[in-house]
Amino acid sequence: MPTLALSMIVKNAAATLARCLESVRGVADEIVVADSGSTDGTIAIAREQGARVFDIPWENDFAKARNRSLAEVRSEWVLWMDADEMLDPDAAKVIPAHLGAEHVMGYAVTIRNYLESLDWYFWDQKAKPNDNPPAFARQYTGYFDHTNARLFRRHPDVYFRGCVHETVSYRLIELGMLIEDAQFLIHHFGFTDGAEIRADKSLFYRELGREKVREMPENAMAYYELAFEESQHFHDYAAALPLYKRACELNPRFGPAWLFYGKTLGQLGQYREALVALERAGEANTQMASVLEARGDAHYSLGEFEETQRCYQQVIDLAGESAPVESKIGFTEIRLGRVEAGLARLRHAVELTPSNGELHDRLIGAHAWLGELEAAAAASERKLESAKPQQPESFLRAASLQIQLRHWPRALELVRAGLDHFPKDEKLREALAEADQRSALFETEVQGDARFKAYDFEGACRLYHHAIDRLGDLPSLESKLGLAQVRSGRIQEGISRLRQAANREPKSVENHDRLIAACALLGELQEAAEAAERKVKEFEPRPEFFLRAASLRAQLRDWPRAATLLGRGLEHFPADEKLLRAVSEIRARDSRLGLPGSGFGTRGPGSATRDSG
Repeated sequence: MPTLALSMIVKNAAATLARCLESVRGVADEIVVADSGSTDGTIAIAREQGARVFDIPWENDFAKARNRSLAEVRSEWVLWMDADEMLDPDAAKVIPAHLGAEHVMGYAVTIRNYLESLDWYFWDQKAKPNDNPPAFARQYTGYFDHTNARLFRRHPDVYFRGCVHETVSYRLIELGMLIEDAQFLIHHFGFTDGAEIRADKSLFYRELGREKVREMPENAMAYYELAFEESQHFHDYAAALPLYKRACELNPRFGPAWLFYGKTLGQLGQYREALVALERAGEANTQMASVLEARGDAHYSLGEFEETQRCYQQVIDLAGESAPVESKIGFTEIRLGRVEAGLARLRHAVELTPSNGELHDRLIGAHAWLGELEAAAAASERKLESAKPQQPESFLRAASLQIQLRHWPRALELVRAGLDHFPKDEKLREALAEADQRSALFETEVQGDARFKAYDFEGACRLYHHAIDRLGDLPSLESKLGLAQVRSGRIQEGISRLRQAANREPKSVENHDRLIAACALLGELQEAAEAAERKVKEFEPRPEFFLRAASLRAQLRDWPRAATLLGRGLEHFPADEKLLRAVSEIRARDSRLGLPGSGFGTRGPGSATRDSG
């Protein structure tokens, strides 16, 4: 029976080493551990498990370190692993047959990498939900698989290459040696380390990746690995772009390189160029589902929503139901004016994978984009209950929505909950100070709103004045005071205040709406119409914005301008029923206006801003 050695390099691995070594009990005939300077209990643990341990210097080169360990091996076959891994329990049943295969020199072993989030890519595959895990991996949200030549026959010409992402595959391929697929797994838990540990590793791997490119300047994989580090871990897309491009030049059939070259072009706003690169990715036998999803993202950013939806639907037709893609289709349908259908898809996606924070974010963003702040706030709190792991930004976003709703006590509760999880986060600390102050003062504004609703406009004015004295002249408060003054008869003072508030905070829908309402109330329809059209220009388009502006123009009997506004609305929302009804009404008045019917146009390239597709 051929013999098998476990070969390892370690440093300060006391937390995980025992589990790793226990997993090879009864499988490995010898364990060889090269230690590069541990200061914890790593060496003692290794020796307790029967390993031969020796010291090596660390020279910023993983291949060199692994070759030192390999040189100490006496067995005929070598299995190499890291301390944050474990051998699958079923491996013991199949490894003996693998070792007995006469002509095989190495096996490509599947490594299952566990994750605490589904927002990961590895090459051309997205992280998968961890739906049916073994008992020791049930706490993890997702995983992705990759393969590496982890089991190989010991041979003097077979050794590791690459100062990072090292492998013996290069040598096995160069020597023309037979590599087959192994029928067992290695489980890897390194991606579940804390954020600080992962950040330190990324910095280290990036530096080694740069060295590897210098060491192997004609190796497409070396460029790809470094580009992936820059784009996926550091989000430095400008640095990643030429690296992906070079990988594609060195190996024009390297599909994942073309895929991420295209995705990176998209991150840099070069959407047409991205589509060209993604076409090459599809030609290079890349997973078409990933290519189609990336193409959909690019079309979305170009505002080509019909083409976006086609791409996303093709992903589902090809690969089956996917919560992330369902979510993207949902947002696209909203942009096409099919609001209820879009929201239903977004909710369904969250129900399919409630632990995926990206899906919650897209639903929150859709409600916020539609001006449905109450629904957005509720969705943001459902994310806090369901998505794992939480981030400080999730608490800040939930609190921010409550602040926009003037629900200061709830905002304060959410910020405090965030600080319970992340006590050192500076943004949460700053938000706590602001929410604490405003929570104590918001009652005055609330009382003013109550007086206004009760038609006690003088009382509302006094309370809004008091709130401004305490909180400062916030445009939202000034706007409320202005409308209350108009209703109490101080028309010029109130209108002036409303105009100033809208000018000072032009991105506030409420400030514009109060000015429009005041002008309409006073019969100043021309100014109301102009204010409604400014609102159309200032904000992301919504059907109701165009409808209101057109309605005011219709009241002024300015039918051509009303027609123009409705036509612009249909460019954005060609299927919106209310816009189509309004078009029919104006057509009935004057057929010469030449308004479009259903299906009129789509938005042209470059006219959209990037939302959450």
